[in-house]
Amino acid sequence: MMNIRKSVLAAALLAGVGAVGIVPAFAEVAPAPANAGATQTPAHRHMQRMLPGQKVAGQIAYLKAELKITPAQESLWAPVAQAMRDNAQALDQAILRARQEKKPLDAVQRISLRESFAKTRSENEARFLASFKPLYAALTPAQQQVANELFAPHHGWHRRA
Repeated sequence: MMNIRKSVLAAALLAGVGAVGIVPAFAEVAPAPANAGATQTPAHRHMQRMLPGQKVAGQIAYLKAELKITPAQESLWAPVAQAMRDNAQALDQAILRARQEKKPLDAVQRISLRESFAKTRSENEARFLASFKPLYAALTPAQQQVANELFAPHHGWHRRA
């Protein structure tokens, strides 16, 4: 039961950390009023979800708690947390830019948008990796095992093109 819980929580964390590949239609914003769901079309449901920047504090807290970061590791943890915040902000900006386009996209525009999100994801992964490597090297073997489990693919939840 604990492994299932950890797998689900890890998948949720990694979906946030690796959310850079999310297409704008699945991006999240502030919740809508309770009665809004009945009148909205499926095309507008994405507007009810939160942006990555609105969830990143919880993701940071979860990762720090699961890794059991010690006070001695705090100086290596701070850049990881900042990279996660920067990544969420970069993704928020990409999503909001994509949402500004109100008209339907043609095939070329849609592929261009996917390319833009892929670039953002690549930049975010590089930023996170640069901050995470020093922390990972300083983790105990037990902490490294937890990190390995948290960042492993979980039953197709973390598929990437």
